[in-house]
Amino acid sequence: MEVQAKRRPAADYIERVQVDITPNMRGILVDWLVEVAEEYKLVSDTLYLTVSYIDRFLSANSLNRQKLQLLGVSAMLIASKYEEISPPNVEDFCYITDNTYMKQELVKMESDILNILKFEMGNPTAKTFIRLFVRSGQEDKKYPALSLDFMGSYLTELSLLEYSCVRFLPSVVAASAVFVARLTLNPDSNPWVCTSSMPSRVLLLHYYLF
Repeated sequence: MEVQAKRRPAADYIERVQVDITPNMRGILVDWLVEVAEEYKLVSDTLYLTVSYIDRFLSANSLNRQKLQLLGVSAMLIASKYEEISPPNVEDFCYITDNTYMKQELVKMESDILNILKFEMGNPTAKTFIRLFVRSGQEDKKYPALSLDFMGSYLTELSLLEYSCVRFLPSVVAASAVFVARLTLNPDSNPWVCTSSMPSRVLLLHYYLF
């Protein structure tokens, strides 16, 4: 699913599609959305899906910078409905913007996002793969489970802020995060030891990285 064009943002959409939005603006928006997710205690999958929706929408539609925050909260509203058991309501997202936007504006932007993305809302994110890859990275018992999990997740979350990471598949981002996490936690050891006894899940990481 992750390689399907309909689920992938364009790698150069800011240069090719946008005229009023910069990579720095995108980074500021994502950073703020992290705080929103923490405020409403949203699961991390909601944040990853939100950023995916934003990048995919901006890949197909030029947007004025004054509506970038509106896009962000509307994308998070949709992602919350997709991932959360008890998602925040529209009024909550209006409140978090200091009522900069009215309920009708959020609902209209929500509709625009759904139409632009053709209601293809389910797609794998780096969070989908980091769970699998962290487990695989612990197969040899050389790394503390929690340390590898936290470090890998931290590095993967940092990638959300970077526009330059948009061009990479989510699985590649996740595999690279586990590689760097293992190297950071044990710099004197080869992050991957490819032997015939290694589980197929770990060998899969070699495919993505090399």
